[in-house]
Amino acid sequence: MQEWSETSAYSLTPSSMLSNQRSLDTEWKDSFTVLLLSSLIDMKVTMLGTGTTYPDPDRVQSGILIELDDESVLFDIGAGVYHRLTQAGLNLKSISSIFITHFHIDHCSDFLMLCQNLWLDNHDKPMNIYGPQAIEQWYRGLFDIAFPYAQDRLLINVRALKETEAVHVGEAIISNTPTIHGTMETRALRIDWRGRVLVYSSDTAPCRDVIDLAKSADVLIHECNWLDGPNPEGVHTTPSQLAEIVEEIAPKKLVLTHVSPDVVSNKKKVLDIIRRRTDAEVVMGEDLMSFEI
Repeated sequence: MQEWSETSAYSLTPSSMLSNQRSLDTEWKDSFTVLLLSSLIDMKVTMLGTGTTYPDPDRVQSGILIELDDESVLFDIGAGVYHRLTQAGLNLKSISSIFITHFHIDHCSDFLMLCQNLWLDNHDKPMNIYGPQAIEQWYRGLFDIAFPYAQDRLLINVRALKETEAVHVGEAIISNTPTIHGTMETRALRIDWRGRVLVYSSDTAPCRDVIDLAKSADVLIHECNWLDGPNPEGVHTTPSQLAEIVEEIAPKKLVLTHVSPDVVSNKKKVLDIIRRRTDAEVVMGEDLMSFEI
């Protein structure tokens, strides 16, 4: 016999329907709680390497780790970045994707070190490697020479980035655009994740495409390789040029990276030049500096 429960002075509802409704309410509340909690989780960014090709005892070459829930994305992996990863106690196996912005050695030289570690550690999870058009040729050449016995024992997927292409890494969307960096094909990167936006310029002179990519960014990580003065055209960015760029983009935070020893030695002057043109928080990146978005 169907059991009935009084729900008001004028209506009766089957007990089974009430039970189902309570179950649905609980599921909805649980789903809402999960969604709410996930929206509160920050994107954690660690500046692994903030230096250049010039020797600097305090800075290794380019590398940025972005931690998203239970997986991580690596932007560039220059000399010393592998050491910084281990020094920071970061889980190498959590890196699901590596984006190499260009093939200058200070942005990619530690890739083989990472692969060797994963091979020796019997890493059995897929890893995706993205980069400019020559990425497959570059990857195959490295492994043919250095690790011909290991290239088929690592689950590495290599893919060339197309201009303005969006790549999905979990919930994150990573888009790119070409920069101006001499004759070297180079990509700036943007990551959108749960309403948060981070943009990394990689190496570039002032570039309209990079500025457009960085519109609405919460954090802009931009190179500042040179001091103001006579410099080769179309290769890198100076403090005064960066001040103009940041004024137009208007991010909440600017982190300088790829800073040469000359720029570091003039840190106060460099930061003052930029701060005069923006209300954003402006900091010079340091190796192992971490922040959340």
